[in-house]
Amino acid sequence: REWRGEPRGKGKNRENLGDCIDCNACVNVCPMGIDIRDGQQLECITCGLCIDACNEMMIKVDKPTGLIGYLALKDEPLERAGKQDMPITKHIFRPRTMLYTVLWGGVGIALLVALFIRPDIDLTVRPVRNPTYVVLSDGSVRNTYDVGIRNKNGTDNPFYFSLGEGTSTLKIELEGEDGLSVVAPADAEYKQRLYLIAPPGSPEATTDRTEIRIWVTDGDTGERTFKDAVFNGKGN
Repeated sequence: REWRGEPRGKGKNRENLGDCIDCNACVNVCPMGIDIRDGQQLECITCGLCIDACNEMMIKVDKPTGLIGYLALKDEPLERAGKQDMPITKHIFRPRTMLYTVLWGGVGIALLVALFIRPDIDLTVRPVRNPTYVVLSDGSVRNTYDVGIRNKNGTDNPFYFSLGEGTSTLKIELEGEDGLSVVAPADAEYKQRLYLIAPPGSPEATTDRTEIRIWVTDGDTGERTFKDAVFNGKGN
């Protein structure tokens, strides 16, 4: 508040001098090395150390504290004129701040709702395209997929693979597994290579592209999710 502190000066004779005794305490404690008496500056991090240092010096020289402090722009002309600052309630309860409060409150509620309604399983299916299919020795056609199961439960759960309707001739095989189930660790993503095999002469083997749906079922909770993919055959 330069209208109170200026002109600054040292000594006991304070006639024609402001409250600032030019002790440089505010400059010495500033972590950014700025002189706040020159006004608000870009380097200021509003840590308040200069406020504490100045208040201590004002108490020692028997002057009112608050020579350095936070001040709203609307309060500056009031203080210069020696009037009372605006009540804190008028600074807080303004249309803008109330609108921001409602908006951020809505965002927070939306995030909480999304957290509680999120599925506990997330499935990704990535076809291996090099090659797009392999013809086995018995004439069967095999496609390969890299599958990722994200288990959002807090426990290790078993997950079972299956196919949607209309692809009953396709056979599922899991690399490194005897059956059609895997155990995914808690709060982690489990990666598994999956093979789909179409018997010789089946519609999937003789068609260029067949739309398929891969399902995963949580063996403990019964929750299911799916991903659509494509099975590539030899064509005619």
